[in-house]
Formats: sequence, C-alpha cells, structure tokens
Amino acid sequence: MTKVLGDETPVRLNGEAEASLAAEPFPKRIAAPASSFLPAVLVLLGVVCLFAAGSLLLRQGLRPEEFRIVQPASHAEREAGFALYRANCASCHGAFLGGAAGWRSDPGVAPALNESGHASNHSDADLFVRIAAGARTADGRVTMPAFRSSLSDQEIVSVLAYVMSWWPDEELRRRAGADWTFQAVCTPAEAQVSAKAGL
Repeated sequence: MTKVLGDETPVRLNGEAEASLAAEPFPKRIAAPASSFLPAVLVLLGVVCLFAAGSLLLRQGLRPEEFRIVQPASHAEREAGFALYRANCASCHGAFLGGAAGWRSDPGVAPALNESGHASNHSDADLFVRIAAGARTADGRVTMPAFRSSLSDQEIVSVLAYVMSWWPDEELRRRAGADWTFQAVCTPAEAQVSAKAGL
C-alpha cells in the first residue's frame, strides 16, 4: 500500500504498518489533565451560585425589602441553623453571636450578631447577600468569605433564622411591620468604610 503524506511524497507501508493504519486510521487524542479544567469549573460554579442567590430574591419578590425570613422559625430550622452557624460562623462571630473583640471600632473584624450588634438594622435581603457574597473593607481586605459555594440558599436562610432567634421579640415585631426600614449604615466605623467604597 502506498500512503501519501502532507508533502505529497509517496511512502510505501509494510503489511504490519498497513494493518495498524487500517485498524486505527486516526491518531489517539491525549486527554487534558482534569486539573486544567478546575479553574473554569470553579468560575462556572460561582456564577451559578450567584444566579441562584438572585433567583431566591426574585422568587420572594422583585423588591429586596420585601424578602423576609419567616419568624419565628420552627424548632427544626433553628436546629439546622445552629449546626451551620457553629460550623461556619462561630469561629469569627462567637459561640453566642457576641462578635470579635473590638468589633465596634474596627470594621475589619466580625461584628456581634445578637441584640448587642447592628445586624438587626440590615434588611433580610442585605444579610442574605452579605453571607452569600462575603464582605470586604474599603481597601479590599476580605473580612468575611463568600459562602455561596459552600452553603445553599436554604442553608443561608437557616443560619439567618437561627441568628434572628436571638433577637428580642420587640425587634422581630418592629422588623415585621409594614413601615419598617433598615439603616444601610450602622456604626461610625462602618460609615467610613461605606463612604470610601462608594456604597
């Protein structure tokens, strides 16, 4: 058998090469290592999670201020939220939601989430987005990681339901009122960070 190569030079094949060519007319492709796809997969997962968080807000209504965590939460949801809080949040925000030392003056440390803190001044939608997307200081330092890749939308809601179960009943009633509005900025330190970040 004569095979013509790319340079138009005829090449004579022996029987063994001819049989090999007939059995396998195209060269085998070498698969790319799986690790080269990892960054693309992680980016894709991040985008999917971002859209999932947005879709949860949209399902609740087009206006973020109308997105509400059901209160009082069921015992089962508080238990689920407690387990998730303990695993993901307690190391920074404290076992009893008291925050890191100096949180009142330093916006770079984890604030209290109980009634002594300012979390109750944020809307449910704002709290949800802060957990999903994480938080940074004005100079770009990460103060809280984004949990959208490690917690589902429902798990974030469960964590918030648990946190809110620590708030006084009068605070929950105030937030449930039709005329409730949240303060976008809660502390002087946070006001400085927000101003620098243009928020």
